[in-house]
Amino acid sequence: MNIDRKSLILRRLGVSCFLLLLAFPVVGVAEDDFLLTEAQAVRKAADQVAPAVVRVELVGVAESTGEVAADASTVGTVVDPDGWIVASSLVGDRPSASILIVSADGTRQTAKIVAKDLHREWVLLKTEPKEPMAAVKLPTSIDPTVGQYTVAVGRVEGAAEPAISVGILSAVGRLRGRALQTDARVSPVYYGGPLVDIRGNLLGILVPAMPAAAGADEKSGWYDSGIAFAIPADVIAARLEKMKAGEDVQAGLLGIVSGASDPFVLGTKIDAVRPRSPAARAGFLPNDEILEINGTPVKYQYQVRQEMGRFDAGESVSFKVRREDKTVDLQTELTDSIPPLEMQAWGVYVKESEGEIEVVAIEPDSKAAAADLAPGDRLLQLAGQPIRSIDALRNQVAIADPEGGLELTYRRGESEMTATLGTQPVAGMLSKLPEQEKAKEAGSGEQKPAEWSVSELTLTDAANSISYFSPTDLEKTPVEGLLIVLLDPGKKESEEGLEKWKSAAKKYDVAVAVVASASEQRWTPAEAQDIGRAAAQLGKQLNLTRNAIGVSGDSQGPSFAMALVVAITQKEAVSGVATTTDIKPPAIRLRENDPESSLQIALPLTVKAELPPWAGGLPRLGFPIVRISDLTPSSVLHWVRTLSRI
Repeated sequence: MNIDRKSLILRRLGVSCFLLLLAFPVVGVAEDDFLLTEAQAVRKAADQVAPAVVRVELVGVAESTGEVAADASTVGTVVDPDGWIVASSLVGDRPSASILIVSADGTRQTAKIVAKDLHREWVLLKTEPKEPMAAVKLPTSIDPTVGQYTVAVGRVEGAAEPAISVGILSAVGRLRGRALQTDARVSPVYYGGPLVDIRGNLLGILVPAMPAAAGADEKSGWYDSGIAFAIPADVIAARLEKMKAGEDVQAGLLGIVSGASDPFVLGTKIDAVRPRSPAARAGFLPNDEILEINGTPVKYQYQVRQEMGRFDAGESVSFKVRREDKTVDLQTELTDSIPPLEMQAWGVYVKESEGEIEVVAIEPDSKAAAADLAPGDRLLQLAGQPIRSIDALRNQVAIADPEGGLELTYRRGESEMTATLGTQPVAGMLSKLPEQEKAKEAGSGEQKPAEWSVSELTLTDAANSISYFSPTDLEKTPVEGLLIVLLDPGKKESEEGLEKWKSAAKKYDVAVAVVASASEQRWTPAEAQDIGRAAAQLGKQLNLTRNAIGVSGDSQGPSFAMALVVAITQKEAVSGVATTTDIKPPAIRLRENDPESSLQIALPLTVKAELPPWAGGLPRLGFPIVRISDLTPSSVLHWVRTLSRI
């Protein structure tokens, strides 16, 4: 039996040993005896489920290039003697010629995928055994305790005994309420295998899930990291019969947009309701404050996400919301899909002024211009609801029905006025700048009489060199945006990389930060988080939100590919990426564009040019493609200047 000795020794420390002492008293026993007792307990726990752990071999896996990959091996857990097997989503992600089940005694038999739980990263397989198979019983309820021992059980090809990795239960309700977390070190040969407690009781099935912004190249990118996830066994049990009937399980979608950028800030108000969504059908309105979900009280947005993450499409969910001074009960059935986000805009630039939203500038030929909005107007209500913040207004306009209109109430001078504004898609050719910016761009080359300077930014625990160019006095010369430029690998002097950007930076009032890679050979995905930290820190210094911050590359493909990684994984810090059409796209999971932290992509394309193959599916996921003339500093900073428009 293969036991992860390193993790077993580590378990000697802390609460884990305390729990084991409760189960197996060893007071006064020598250290060697204690370790022996511990190992025996782990073996005994694993032995209770090991006969039901089978290897799953994929034969003839089709690669995206059309080639056939070598056989891939993972594991599964038999949950019914008649040949029903739970495995991880690694089994069903890519087509394969056949699926082979290899039992503990070496018996081989083919299997087929009956259904997939796309919400939780596991699949149900069926084989036709000649004799009943050893199986585990899925419990209808579990009671996990954070800090308790966990034992992960898998199988390695060619080994007679199962592989074992020991850890503790780090957390429950992870991945928006869907998973248990353990620090046991697992790899693909554990995915689909059981996670049990020290007495061999089944806690869950290990899956290659990971946080939405993890940035790993593949689902198994976190293996052996000490961060592993398991779907609770009772959750699987509750869906087993449905999946035996061939029905897939999908995540349940509601269609609300959060009213708080920080999910841990007190408050559960919503900014917007997506058209043709369950939330719209239920009667949700902007500014509704969610008080309960299926009877469970919620006070923070993260609690709303946790509760909603547990539900599947087709499930009915009840809500209690506060609307002005009333409490309203709502109910709706969740869906597996909402019409893709097609980000909309009015073409208006705003700022907060004396507790209100003031129009600063209007994009020429925009819907805002057609409605005769003007600088100085104060925006008061949208669709009869008070406008609480710039973010709330942005979210409501961004997800508006392109075929409808939004009734806006605003004040001009002493007069209160109303207008119905249509919207225009963010996607398409780069929008024009407001008239004053256009005049400055077309001017004689004169620049604002303001001092700009180069400064260095130092990040704790980061090896990247970072220089940025911004006005010396931000009160006199506030900036309207920030561009993070990633240098080509091998260029180490970030200050030199700023030179070509300085003139355009002053012209467009956009600060520019240049970041060098830690290695001279390449950018690494791990650096994305540091770049996100840099963007967030500079944004705070420059008084900018993420909606005014973009990222781009330097001159070669790797820097532009890394910019795409940063944009996808660090959406809390940046709202757009400008990249080339001929990059090799990173192998990274791409989900639907999130209205709460939406992202736009700028590409150097003419109006009729086709999207490059790697970008063809982006619009279907709700990512607007903005077409710019080229990737020169002037074009890119013009685009950054438009990121903040609504």
